[in-house]
Amino acid sequence: MSNGRRVLIASLSVAFMVYCARLVYGMVMPYMMQDLGLNHAQAGLIYSSYAAAYMIASPIVGFLVDVHDLRRVVLAFLPLVAAGTALMAAASSLWTAILSFGIAGAGASVGWTPLVTWVQRAYAGRRGTYLGALSVSTTAGIGILGLAMPWIIPRIGWRGVWGVLGLASAAWLIPAVWLARDFTSPPDAIPFSRYMGEFARVLRDGAFWLSGGSYMAATFAVITPLTFSADYARYLGAGAAWEGWIFAVIGFVSIAGMAIPALSDRVGRKRTLALNNIIMAAGLAGSALAGSIQSLAAWTAVVAVSYGGVWALYAALVRDMYGSRLAGGAMGAWVVMGSLGFLLSPPVDGFLIDVSGSYTSPYLLSAALALASIPLAFAARGRAMDAS
Repeated sequence: MSNGRRVLIASLSVAFMVYCARLVYGMVMPYMMQDLGLNHAQAGLIYSSYAAAYMIASPIVGFLVDVHDLRRVVLAFLPLVAAGTALMAAASSLWTAILSFGIAGAGASVGWTPLVTWVQRAYAGRRGTYLGALSVSTTAGIGILGLAMPWIIPRIGWRGVWGVLGLASAAWLIPAVWLARDFTSPPDAIPFSRYMGEFARVLRDGAFWLSGGSYMAATFAVITPLTFSADYARYLGAGAAWEGWIFAVIGFVSIAGMAIPALSDRVGRKRTLALNNIIMAAGLAGSALAGSIQSLAAWTAVVAVSYGGVWALYAALVRDMYGSRLAGGAMGAWVVMGSLGFLLSPPVDGFLIDVSGSYTSPYLLSAALALASIPLAFAARGRAMDAS
C-alpha cells in the first residue's frame, strides 16, 4: 500500500472516531437534559465547553504540525478524546459534563487540522477532491449513529453510549497513527523562529481575518442543526426513531456533498464555497419554517449537502492562500475563529428557543450568517485556483 493511501486511511479513521464523539452529543442531549435537569441554554453550554477547549488547543496544534512530526502531535492529543468521552458517561451535573466534554474538545483539536495537512501533503494536486473524501469520515459517523441510536439508547442509555465511544476511541488510536508511520515530517520545515516571523505576516493580512470571519459565520450556522435537530424533531411530535433518522439524514446525505470540494479543483475555491453556503442558508431557512417532521427532514437534507463540503473547502482555501509551509498554523488560527462560532451557537440558539418557545428564530439567524459568510470568503486572495 502506498504512503498516500495509508495517510488517507489513517486520516479517515481518526476523523471518524473524533467526529462520532463530537456529534453524538446532539443525539443524546435530550436524554441528558431529562436526567440531569438541564434547560436548553445549559445543554448548549456543555457543547460550548467542547468548543472552547477545541479553540484553545487548535492554534497550538496548528503550529506543531508545521514544524514537528505529525504522528507525535496526534499521539499526544488524541488520548484526551477517549478520556473526555468516557468521563461523559459518569457526568452527574452540568459542571461535571462541562469539564468532561472540555477534555474531549482539547483532544479533538487533532481531528481536523493535522489530518487536512496530512492529506494535502499526500495529494497536493487534487486537494479539493481528497479533502472531500476526508469529509465523508466526519459525516458517515452521524449517519451510522443516527440509525443506531434509537436501538442503542433504550438498551444501554446515554451513559453507555459515551462509555462505548470512549473505549472505541482508545482502542483505535495506535493502529490508526501507525498507518501513517512513513509520512509524518513537514517536507519544507524551517526553524521555528523563522516560521513565527513568516506567520506574523499572515496575521497582518486583512484577507486572513475576513476569510476567517467567513469560517466563523458558517460554523455558527451549521452547528445549529447538529445540536438541535433531535430536539426539534421531538418538538414537532416525532418519536424516538425520527430523532435518530434526522441525524441519519445529515450523515448520509452529506456524503453526496463531497462532490462540491471536488468541483472546486476545477472552477475555483471561492465560487464553489459561495454555492455551498447558499445551499446551507436555503436549508436552514426552510428548516426554520418546517411545520412537520417530514418537512424538517427534507430541509435538513439540503443543509446536509453543504455540510459535506464546507470544512474541506475552507481547508483547501487556506492552503491556496498561504502555501503548504504555513497551512497548519493558518488553519489552526482559522479554527480558533470557527470555534468562536461553535462556542456561541449552542447557548445562543438554546436561549432563543427558551425565550421564544420555538425553533424559528435560531434557524433564521443561522441562515442569515450562512449568507453573510459568502462575501467575507471572497476577500481571500488565492494563489492557485482563484489567482485571476
